[in-house]
Amino acid sequence: MPVTFATTLVLSITSFLAAIIGGATGLGGGTLLLVVIMLLVKIEYVIPLHAALQLISNGTRVTIFWKNINWKITGYFLVGVLPGVLLGIYTFSLLDKSTIRLIMALFILISIYLPQFKSSGDAGLRVFIPVGFVAGVIGIFFGAIGPFIAPFFLRNDILKEELVATKATVQLISHILKIPLFGFIGINVFHYWPLILILSIFLITGTIIGKKLLNKLSKKHFTIIFKTILTLIAIRMLVKYFI
Repeated sequence: MPVTFATTLVLSITSFLAAIIGGATGLGGGTLLLVVIMLLVKIEYVIPLHAALQLISNGTRVTIFWKNINWKITGYFLVGVLPGVLLGIYTFSLLDKSTIRLIMALFILISIYLPQFKSSGDAGLRVFIPVGFVAGVIGIFFGAIGPFIAPFFLRNDILKEELVATKATVQLISHILKIPLFGFIGINVFHYWPLILILSIFLITGTIIGKKLLNKLSKKHFTIIFKTILTLIAIRMLVKYFI
């Protein structure tokens, strides 16, 4: 499946910028990349291609932030995401995507401006089971689950490095599950393997640069940037719904 030079160039630049944003804040990069892919690639391949690229981006982030991963959160998320992606792939063509986008946008705005989670320990972390389930379902339709799961990571007991590392890990799991499921319904993303290979270089490089920027951010500034990106994404969703 041929890809033009212009498409490759635009996606390369976008991948690089998206990886820097994702490496520095843990949020927003995947959504940025998804928007551009939607403009340049056949619609049926948008989510699978995004999943393949995010697998590389999040995989790089997981590798360089390995020691900061919260494995309890990851485990709870895994319990929920498995049935979620299965339900999502079977209802892929049935749900009203515009309505779901509206609900997600409102959820994001409400969640980030309510008081942060006060709980800590295993009991408070079990919320990631239903979060994983819902993320598994909507990930099939929207690709980028970051805006949905991000508010749950704004907790007093999660440091910024831990947030980036663990969020990347659960997203990596989600993308690993999605690719073969799309293959089962006849959408083989590896038709784009030359493009994926080229963009991998920009994704890995951008993620490494993003990590260096994260190390220079204070917890306060990180939270401000994190919430700002979330808010902009939510506003974009609302605008797209009403226009």
